[in-house]
Amino acid sequence: MINYNKDLKEQGYTIATNFLDYKLINRLIEDLDSWIDYTSAIRIKAGFGNSMSGVAHHILGKDDAMADLIKMLPFDEVLREYFEGPYILNSFGGIKNTNSGNSNYPHVDNFHRDVRTYSSNLTLMINVLIMLEDFTIANGATRLVPFSHRKKERPSDDILESNAKHITGKAGTVLLFDSNIWHAASRNTDGTTRRALTLSFTRPFVKPQINFCNLVGENFSDDIRVMEVIGFKSRIPQDHKDWYQPASGRFYHKDQG
Repeated sequence: MINYNKDLKEQGYTIATNFLDYKLINRLIEDLDSWIDYTSAIRIKAGFGNSMSGVAHHILGKDDAMADLIKMLPFDEVLREYFEGPYILNSFGGIKNTNSGNSNYPHVDNFHRDVRTYSSNLTLMINVLIMLEDFTIANGATRLVPFSHRKKERPSDDILESNAKHITGKAGTVLLFDSNIWHAASRNTDGTTRRALTLSFTRPFVKPQINFCNLVGENFSDDIRVMEVIGFKSRIPQDHKDWYQPASGRFYHKDQG
């Protein structure tokens, strides 16, 4: 078995090939396109126009392939080992990049980290990128800088550019990386479609970007591990009635760190 955690700790990232079968990939592609249409309509109504076109955020709440993916607990063993305990879903998005001109989502073209607080000894977040179509240099494969998760300060642009590595792969390949690593998208120069899912997972005390518990509801899964990852064991009480609960009914359980 590949030692994913060894690679994560040493170089800041690891790659799993052939992680998803094509039947599930095709379902995920179809449902991602549906989510992009749904979220685009909300953004336009909110006055954002066509900015972030081809992007969908927080794509849970339907009985679809996205829900099935989360219920699979992808890389559960790896994540529990890396976090040295429980973890929760922080964000779940998707992108459909077809643009050979301007970027769909400009900020990701620049080297960045996905955590605002650097922590060298305590991992706060892990990113998971699932390639739903082939990632090539020509269609804008993700670039990252190996070992840069160990550096608190941002390296110079010259260092980032000269040390960046394109992460290419076939559909079904998964990239996991420490969120402290410096990374960026590349420009899609050939216009071929590049769809991907982007998930992040954190320790339970880090607030998720959206209330996934409300999105999916209390009947999302009978598997307590799935419900824990959704965040049902690390919720915030809304009032005093929520606060004064026996141990089994508490919103934040003591085993969540």
